[in-house]
Order: sequence, then structure tokens, then C-alpha cells
Amino acid sequence: MARILACVLMLASFTFAPARAQQLDTSLSDKQIVTKILKDCRELYVRAVGACACVDERTRNSPNCAKVLRELPESFKPFCSRKDVTLREVSMYRMQNEGFIDRRCSK
Repeated sequence: MARILACVLMLASFTFAPARAQQLDTSLSDKQIVTKILKDCRELYVRAVGACACVDERTRNSPNCAKVLRELPESFKPFCSRKDVTLREVSMYRMQNEGFIDRRCSK
């Protein structure tokens, strides 16, 4: 009886395991994912605060950027360049867990 119960539990775990597992998106290369993260982030922060979120968009004489930057919280650090996106973020994107983009790129 114990063997039958053990077999039933083992079969049940194999049956339901794929439903709980996260699907990895392997259709894109790491470079393509980094490019997509940068694009998605840029779209979010432009909607949230406009331009000026990244250093390469600011000019020394831009009063609009100075005002925008003063109003941003300290935690606002969008993905601005490839070096800002780590392998952890690429993995999270592959696991279809894209909430980190929203948390980091919107105000």
C-alpha cells in the first residue's frame, strides 16, 4: 500500500510541476534583451518625468532638466546604458518577470 501511495504522489508531482515552473524565453540573445530593457525603461521614464533622466540627455544650461532632477526621488535610477543592465536583470527578463523595469524606471 505504501508503494502505491508513493507512486501516486510521484506521478502527481510530475503532472503538476510544469504548471508551477517559470518558462524561460530563449528566443532573444542577451544583447537583444539589454536593448529591449533600455527601450522599455526609456519609454517609462519619458512618460513619468519627460527627458533629462539620463546624463547623456542633460545639458549644463538646461533649466528644465535641473528642475526635473530636483523633483526626482533618490531611488530613481533608470537603466541608461548597457552597463546599467546586469545579468540578473537579463535573467529576470527571460523569466518574464519584468516588474523590475517598472520599479526602477518610473517615478
